[in-house]
Parts: sequence; structure tokens; C-alpha cells
Amino acid sequence: MIKTTALSAAVLAGMLSIAPAMADQQQPETDNINDVPAGNYTIDPLHSKITWGVDHYGFSHYEGQFVDLSGSLRLGEDPAASNLKIEIPLNKVLTGSDLSEHLQGEKFFNSAEHATATFTSTSIEIDGDDEATITGNLALNGQTHPVEIDAEFNRGAVYPFDEKYHIGFNGEATIKRSDFAMNYLIPEDDQQGISDEVTLHIEAEFVPEKTQ
Repeated sequence: MIKTTALSAAVLAGMLSIAPAMADQQQPETDNINDVPAGNYTIDPLHSKITWGVDHYGFSHYEGQFVDLSGSLRLGEDPAASNLKIEIPLNKVLTGSDLSEHLQGEKFFNSAEHATATFTSTSIEIDGDDEATITGNLALNGQTHPVEIDAEFNRGAVYPFDEKYHIGFNGEATIKRSDFAMNYLIPEDDQQGISDEVTLHIEAEFVPEKTQ
């Protein structure tokens, strides 16, 4: 009986010593997207946002933000085979002023009829271990058009404050608001106005999807 107990204790000790190493393999700290475990991830809305900017009559590069994003990333064994879907609540636009409400009107986002914008990837082209071009369709204000995002993988690691595995990305894109039926105050001829081109700067963190 003593020998059996001693053997069981030795086996248990060996298993416990291996467990942390296995956990590290499943949640690697890395800046190489190829090392991140494949699977389903959901966006972390607390640490994700889209900052947009337009030229305002030549006076300034005016910026605002979309927050409270939702969405999912299905990361494939081959990252190029991944799928991304992001939903943007238009009534959560932030400007720090009364313009937040103005932008939700019919002349801009028309959020009463189209409350959410959605980006759905159609292809991903990987460039090295941390950069990619993500092509997809952006549905906004009743219109859908292709958009390209120049994306960069930042890091994968366990975030110490929630003890969850996080993977983080940033990205940039440019769209024309006229493609999405938002033509109000677009410059005509030599007149000034609000630029047709809108720059998008994206910061997104994802965590593994909860299993039922």
C-alpha cells in the first residue's frame, strides 16, 4: 500500500509539473500570429475602438470614435483562412460635443433606420508574421461596398488584470462617405466642405470565445 501511494504521488507531481508548460503552449506570449492558437475569439469592447477623421473645411482634421464594438474572429490554423466580423453601433459615436447626436441624423449615419454598420471579411492576405491585408464588405447606411484594411498583429499574451488570453491588432483604412449615401457638405468645385474621404484607425483586442 505504501509503494502504491508513493507511486501515485510521484505520478501526480509529474502531472502538475507538466500542466503549467502545457498551459503556456496553449496561451503563448508572442508577436507572431502563426503562434497564436487557432479557434474562435470574440472582441473585447473595453479595449477596442475605431477612430475616424475627416478634413473640416481645411480648418482641421476632425476626429471622432466608434466604441462598444462587437464581433468575432475565427482564427484558422493558417491565419489567411481566418474570418472576421465586426459590428459597429452608430449611436455610440463619440465626439465630445453635440455633434454626436447630429451625426446620427439623416444627413450622416441615419442611425434611426440603420443602427449598425457591419464589416465582414472576404479574404485575408498575410504579409510576414505580423501584417495582413484584410478585404471585406462594409454595410453602412443601407449601402454595401468593399473595404481594405491594412492590419498589424501586435501581441498575444495573458492580460494580468482579467487573467484571460488577449490578442491585439491595429489597422488603417480609407473609405469614401459618398459610397454610403452620405453626401452632405462634400466639397464641390473649388468650395470647401467636409471631405469625402474618411480615415479609419482601428484598435481591437480579442479573447477566446466562451465554451458552453
